[in-house]
Amino acid sequence: MKKIIMFVSILGILFSAPVLAKAAENSEQDNHTFTQPFQNTTTSLTGTAVKATTYFTKIDYWDVKKATFNLNYQITQLENQQTSDVTVAVNGVKIHSWRPENKNGRQTETIDLPLNLLSGSNTLTIEGQIVNYEGDDGYRLIETPANWLTVYDGSNVNFQYDLKLPEDTIHSFYNHFVGADTIANGQSVVSVPENASDVELEAASYGISGFSRIITTSEQYLQLTSWTKNQTQPYQVIVATYKNLPEPYKKDIDEKKVENDAVIKFLNAKDQHILLVTSKNEKALLNAGRYLANQELMTQTEKKETYISENTDTFTSSLEFDGKIPFTTTGDQLIGAYHQEQVYFVSLPTDYNNINGSSVDLAIKYADNLDFDTSLVTVYVNDVPVGSQKLTASGANGDRVQLKFPDNLEVADSFVLKVAFDLNVKSPEVIRNGNTPWASIENTSSAFIKSEDTDVALFENYPNIFIANNAFSDLAIVLPEKMTDEYFKALSNVLNLLGNYAKDNTGNLTFYKEDISKRDLGSHNLIILGTPKDNTVVKNMNKDLYFTYNNSLSTFVSNEKLSIEPEYGKTLGTAQLMFSPFNSDLTALVLTSPSAEGVYLASTQLNSQKSVAIYKGDLIAVDSNYRRYDYRFKQEASHEKKNSLTSQIENNLNVFVYGLILLIVLAIVATSIYFISRKYADNTKGGN
Repeated sequence: MKKIIMFVSILGILFSAPVLAKAAENSEQDNHTFTQPFQNTTTSLTGTAVKATTYFTKIDYWDVKKATFNLNYQITQLENQQTSDVTVAVNGVKIHSWRPENKNGRQTETIDLPLNLLSGSNTLTIEGQIVNYEGDDGYRLIETPANWLTVYDGSNVNFQYDLKLPEDTIHSFYNHFVGADTIANGQSVVSVPENASDVELEAASYGISGFSRIITTSEQYLQLTSWTKNQTQPYQVIVATYKNLPEPYKKDIDEKKVENDAVIKFLNAKDQHILLVTSKNEKALLNAGRYLANQELMTQTEKKETYISENTDTFTSSLEFDGKIPFTTTGDQLIGAYHQEQVYFVSLPTDYNNINGSSVDLAIKYADNLDFDTSLVTVYVNDVPVGSQKLTASGANGDRVQLKFPDNLEVADSFVLKVAFDLNVKSPEVIRNGNTPWASIENTSSAFIKSEDTDVALFENYPNIFIANNAFSDLAIVLPEKMTDEYFKALSNVLNLLGNYAKDNTGNLTFYKEDISKRDLGSHNLIILGTPKDNTVVKNMNKDLYFTYNNSLSTFVSNEKLSIEPEYGKTLGTAQLMFSPFNSDLTALVLTSPSAEGVYLASTQLNSQKSVAIYKGDLIAVDSNYRRYDYRFKQEASHEKKNSLTSQIENNLNVFVYGLILLIVLAIVATSIYFISRKYADNTKGGN
């Protein structure tokens, strides 16, 4: 009997094991949700007919079960509910129409998206007829400034999906590691050993900078941390020299093969997916870090391990952005008489901003039955009119609109471009006869955005001040003696934004923790983190800081910009951007506070374009309640102008000195002539 029971038990275990394994697998795979916000700002559309276009992405390792579009909008309170309507289309296919309610405040429309219409990259179009009352002729819809629809920036697409686990390739791991859902859920991390060396930090930083370059989430960021056995993130990159590689993973590495080369190896476990990067050769390890930062190489590596020597080509391809931004890949058509609007939400490369000379180039076609005495097209950028052009009978089959942006119009990292047509007709009979007016915007339409590098040491130019030729500009990061969790989080914030701007992986990034010479300090642009008690460079720079410490280095003291109570000064974190005191031709950013928590607090203001965009000065201060200060201390913020001013002062000083010498010489000569003349006069008088 016992044998039978034991046999049955064994069978139960054998049959239940796959079920348990399947359940464990499903716990990671099943029932995921992700909300993808649109990149647009809140935008108001005006006219009897309006249209806006935006974009969203479906990630390739999702098995999507449901996709929902949530439109957050507000419509004129005067709209006619019987004639106003809004329609949504996905990839050119109309899927949903409704009549908005006539009420105050925001409204939300929830729309299920047909899954068969979705691809990797998707276009979503919102168009509508916004009418406040109907004309007497029953055909013309009266247009007034009260015809408007506002689309708010809270609009999004929500996905419900099952996760496809990574395959046994570096490429598959990479896609999951940098996926928007993985980053948003805090499931990715880059780790280095405890008490990591400068080389290990440098190699890991190349990797995290390259990863952040392609990460699309705007609220969550990739973290660099010190490895512990308790790390729970399912996707991990571990960068270490072989001797410092965590013991659980040494058995997975062939020690002889990493004597001279580095290895990148993917361990695809059930609960965690680990990418090991290690070598005994420090130069090879640094080159492996650059390999991590190269999206092309990582997505081409269809195997679970690859070896990199110190001579392996890992540099990113140089695809120069020429400033040309297309609006649409397929073209857009507006159908209907009178005022019609098409809106585009345009994203720019991170280091581009408008300077004088930017322009828009529209290729358009339109119906030939318009009233060409009154019909025109107008272009707006962020609701600022760029210019208008009349429509003509000769241009109906192909017209060009070329307009320059207004001078000093800042467009930051994105902008809203609105193309408004006034498609007027001379008589309603034109519409009655079925000859509906129309206009189209061709796919060759684009904006040309000029930009230039500047050396202005202000936060409005950060982090561009540390980027040259799309790569790190000989940058050194000076860290405290001991890296705490707060310092790792602060360093992560700094690297995420720097990596977002550095398109190439060829720049130099050097780390120092102690024993750094003045010669080294004067040879690099610097980012310095720490308190004056754990970073001797900060301590020695106290006299050069804008916010300085007291004699005991325990709090900030009052200055020309802010009176600081001693206890309050202990809560402040500061980011101070200055000409380097070790080499005035270079730049230094000092993230410092009386505490490590304050240093991290200051770094939170520099972790994204959105965060840093609000600051215009050269000092940021933030307290524990997130009260923020923005001050400018430097009168001249440009290296070039500063040096020019210095040269001018030196030249003027030389002129003054030479002029003074000349005056002294002239005075001596004049005095000599005077006395000689008197003596001559006295002698002459005596002779007489």
